[in-house]
Amino acid sequence: MNLRRIATLVAKELREVLRDRLYLMLAFLLPVTLMFVFAYGMTSDVKDVGFVVVDEDQSLASRDYARRFLSTRHFRLLANEYPNAMADQALVANRARVVLWIGPEFGARLAQGRPVDVSVQIDGAFTASARTIRGYVEAINAQANAAYRQQHAAAAFGSRSPVLAWIAQPVELRPRFLYNPELRSVAMVAPSLLMLVLMLVPPLLIAVSVVREKETGAIFNIASSTVTRAEFLLGKLLPVVAIALLNGVLLWLVVMFWFNVPFRGNPLAFALAMLLYVLATAGLGLLVSAAVRTQQAAIIITTLSAVIASMQMAGFFAPLETAVPMNQHLAWLFPARDFLSVVRGMYTRGAGITAFWPELLRLAAYAGAVLWLAHALFHKRSKQ
Repeated sequence: MNLRRIATLVAKELREVLRDRLYLMLAFLLPVTLMFVFAYGMTSDVKDVGFVVVDEDQSLASRDYARRFLSTRHFRLLANEYPNAMADQALVANRARVVLWIGPEFGARLAQGRPVDVSVQIDGAFTASARTIRGYVEAINAQANAAYRQQHAAAAFGSRSPVLAWIAQPVELRPRFLYNPELRSVAMVAPSLLMLVLMLVPPLLIAVSVVREKETGAIFNIASSTVTRAEFLLGKLLPVVAIALLNGVLLWLVVMFWFNVPFRGNPLAFALAMLLYVLATAGLGLLVSAAVRTQQAAIIITTLSAVIASMQMAGFFAPLETAVPMNQHLAWLFPARDFLSVVRGMYTRGAGITAFWPELLRLAAYAGAVLWLAHALFHKRSKQ
């Protein structure tokens, strides 16, 4: 292996990158664009949900009950926009997601110590957010019930009775959310997008670069020269790895300073994981380039495989252990699974390299195996 020839090939690739505007956009504009589009598009925070109140009682108690829902950041009142008889139209028109119906005897029945039925209609078209909204509604209603029980117990036993707190709430649950106490979905989504972007961009760049030489016939110059297969592949691989690492650092800064998601892990350990992951994904691009002859086919295959591997086979939206067994086995075909564990562990939990050495070893083994396979396949293609 001649280092001088490799350096010449790398310099050639960098000159072509600077001359090709499309390649420059794919290399430097696409990763940042994907980060912003997916980070803002995938957030699942439920707030400012359209809320309609149908209060047929118009008592102090009914207004106080409705106020409990509207005093949070989750719901936004659509006041006087829909009369009682047309409240359902707010759901049909997609203006509101929740309609609260309070009956005409709400205040009177509460004063008499009798149970009251309240109807809540929730738009279930979006399943995940509908479940979240239902959880908010049930929690607010539970708080209201505890307050009402406390009021009645205070009236019956006195405000200083020792049984007052027990009657109002015998068991008080105090949940604590570790690592992401504000439950910001962007704190999970934004770091995870490092995995998705670095799964898509490096193989896309390297596959397009190699296949373009096939289309233009420039590959025959390499075949007739003294450049070996390994030197040619390294000449293609090293610039893409450098560009991907640069993008990784840029996205790392965007996640920390734009999306305000602090990094709690070890930067050097994270850099090592990123390097191994980029080598693995770039190796996948070499595999694709060895199998196809057109840039369009290379783009389609790398894009589809990256999306499937990132979204379905890595545990992006839900823990992978909850997936069907087939998906859990297929996940081992891609490096995204291990790198996503490292990203989330270092960002949210501040875990170090000692916690993720199995993932790092698997990434290293995956990168070595896929690069070796790409080298073997490229040799076979060059003989045809």
